[in-house]
Amino acid sequence: MDVLAIIIGIILTVIFVHKCGLQKKPVKAMVINSLSGVVGLIAAAVITGFAGCGVAVNAATVLIAAVLGLPGVAMILVCVFIF
Repeated sequence: MDVLAIIIGIILTVIFVHKCGLQKKPVKAMVINSLSGVVGLIAAAVITGFAGCGVAVNAATVLIAAVLGLPGVAMILVCVFIF
């Protein structure tokens, strides 16, 4: 399972770098996307903590939020509320 997670992480990172590389300022796009994802994860963790089912802030969720940005946080929230 750990190897699969590492492979998926590498694939997502390559896609992220490629998508940001198409921008005029790729480093700025990467930083803004990553920061918005992490801030969104922190906000989701605080808000869902009050709702009764919280989002775990660990290495996996931070990696997902940093690589995928706000869509990654939305995916985490969907997984939390479905499962």
